[in-house]
Amino acid sequence: MGNMPKRYYWTRAEEAKLLELFKAGVTEPKDLAEKFEGRTSGAIQKKLERLGVLVVVQKKPQKSKTTTTVVEAKGLLTHEESLKILTGALALLRKSGQDKLELQRLRILVDAVQTYDSVLEKFERWVEIENELGAMANEIAEIKKELQKAKGIVS
Repeated sequence: MGNMPKRYYWTRAEEAKLLELFKAGVTEPKDLAEKFEGRTSGAIQKKLERLGVLVVVQKKPQKSKTTTTVVEAKGLLTHEESLKILTGALALLRKSGQDKLELQRLRILVDAVQTYDSVLEKFERWVEIENELGAMANEIAEIKKELQKAKGIVS
């Protein structure tokens, strides 16, 4: 890199090349820096963070935790309850002035609610199928009893 002057701006072509390389699997900033003359791995990492490709790792420990290690369910949410959560998250996403961490949290919440609702729908279908199978098993048992009675009368 020798005598190359430091450049502080990125051209759109450089940004496009950086994203293309990252999507192609070159994800380490030091490896990417080798492909960009005059760019350090730190500069590459900051650019990836600004482009929203890398999540910024907080260096200071937070005073309060934002995640839990164990999540205990207190019952299933209904479709209506999950829709209310989704609606609230989407409303917050539309508001300007959200910081990056809050936007990430809301996007995760939206994805989680959509996944939950899909799984809930499948679960409800399985419960319906189980109920139908149970009813069919009862009908078969009744038919067997009637057949045994009929055989007893004929014998």
